Amino acid sequence: MMLINGKPAARIIALEEAFLHPKVWEHYPDWLQQRFRLVKPRLMDVGPERIRRMDAAGIDLQVLSHVQPGVQALTDAGLSVALCREVNDWLGEIVRAYPERFAGFAMLPTQSPPDAADELERTVRQHQFKGALVNGHTNGKYLDDRSFSVLLSRAEALDVPIYIHPTDPPPPVIDAYYENYPALIPAWGFLVETGTHLLRMIVSGVFDRHPKLKIIVGHMGELIPYTMARLAQALTFGEWLIRAEAARAAHIAPSSAGMERSLNYYMSRNVFITTSGVFDQPVFECAKAYINIDNILFAVDDPFRDNIEGVDFLRSVNLSAADREKLAHGNAEQILKIPRADGTVTTRSAIGFAANLESLRARIKSRLGRALINALIR
Repeated sequence: MMLINGKPAARIIALEEAFLHPKVWEHYPDWLQQRFRLVKPRLMDVGPERIRRMDAAGIDLQVLSHVQPGVQALTDAGLSVALCREVNDWLGEIVRAYPERFAGFAMLPTQSPPDAADELERTVRQHQFKGALVNGHTNGKYLDDRSFSVLLSRAEALDVPIYIHPTDPPPPVIDAYYENYPALIPAWGFLVETGTHLLRMIVSGVFDRHPKLKIIVGHMGELIPYTMARLAQALTFGEWLIRAEAARAAHIAPSSAGMERSLNYYMSRNVFITTSGVFDQPVFECAKAYINIDNILFAVDDPFRDNIEGVDFLRSVNLSAADREKLAHGNAEQILKIPRADGTVTTRSAIGFAANLESLRARIKSRLGRALINALIR
């Protein structure tokens, strides 16, 4: 169903949309600052210019989160706690200034899980944040570590999700796989790293200990949907068989420390994926075949990917009208408890001639840019 303003859905909510706070930037090493230098102006804008780009694409609301690695790469827990509080309060003010355009994911000081749990609760209650985003591992420690139980329990109690965003793998992994191939880290390493992070949580029994925990990963599932059949067989039966064999050898009862149910069980009840940065129909079809449409949410990965490209994908994706509305906004409204729109399309459908002209210009630039990139990589 197409609305009169050309939007593919009544409302569009995007989940993995990054910003950069200057206080965190100060703690990034030179090589990391160099990585973000080209997109820094857009990362640091969370006001009218960002909203203009959202309007040009037809995006109603962005859920903002700090760009990776956030504070996860810091070693000083006290510094991490202080930075998170300052950045989250700043983001809370942004959300209050633009309540219909922005929502927030908290940045958490995962170096100290009890402080991370308290900061999650504070931001949800004080700033109405929709959950938290954690940038992968914290100095080599993943969320399956038992020390994070206090944080995961708090997320359960608050009924908010934790979004696991990619980051660079730990140094030993980089040395082994990517030392001479740095471009492979964001292109491939990010996906493997984040997919493995989630699989560690599943296999270690995190979702058995925290059955109401909700985890979100981006990039169309971080490779997991494309290996679901193999993973389901190898993990579901292999994990049980390995434990049974170990118990038999030790003449003890099998341990129940790991996953107690099938991979598909956790993927359908505890895990949600987004479209961030992956706007390919065949990839989406694969993800949809293994992940229920109710568990897939729309995201762009702004400013690293183009808003208009993301919305064009939403427009063209092979879905029923009802499922397109779920993907565009309905699932986000339910999982993140974002207040629903009032049902009318009068507010931003009629955005005026000037805004419509700006949107047309932005679309032309976006499509020309994509055409040029496609021509260069073929």
